Amino acid sequence: MTHSLHRVGPEASFTEDFVFISRPAMGINHVGCTPKVQRTLELVFEEGPTNLGSLTTQENLTLGIDPQALIAKTEDNSPVMCVFHEREKVIHVLERLKEEEVGLSVVVTGLVDQVQEICEVVGLKPHSAGISLGIHGATDLLPEEDVMCLSTMCGHGMIAAGLVRQVKKAVADGRMTPREASTVLARPCYCGIFNQKRAEKLLAQK
Repeated sequence: MTHSLHRVGPEASFTEDFVFISRPAMGINHVGCTPKVQRTLELVFEEGPTNLGSLTTQENLTLGIDPQALIAKTEDNSPVMCVFHEREKVIHVLERLKEEEVGLSVVVTGLVDQVQEICEVVGLKPHSAGISLGIHGATDLLPEEDVMCLSTMCGHGMIAAGLVRQVKKAVADGRMTPREASTVLARPCYCGIFNQKRAEKLLAQK
């Protein structure tokens, strides 16, 4: 999984940002995996993610996703994609998955030191680590960094820079609160890894 790696912003803004992705490996162990994916979803919903989405149903928590309906629609190749802003919740989900030996691959994206610490608490040894090497090429064509801090939280690029600028101006003009603006930005991210809590804090900064 790499679509969660390229989030932009100050290091301090990532201390409450943990992307959680779990899925079977297509062609290796996906056949008959539906109960495992469903159980993973159940545990995540029990803990309470900041956001969670489904590319199949094109929904996320901001759009009012129905947990039971999503679990019922789950298939062998369905991924679990969500984000937490609380470290303890990530730990609890991983502990439950380990205890029940659910057996699916899990990727947790966050600051390396924090993710490593979470693994140590749970008693897990990471299989590997992916690290973003930054953006190369015609970087002068990119949006402003304060815009990318928000737009890159959707790994599939569904949050337009123009929308970010629009809601940032609305917040600055007092026409929208940071919470309202973060909700607007979260809606297009069907994969559900847009962190509204992090966005709210970024939008509140003067």
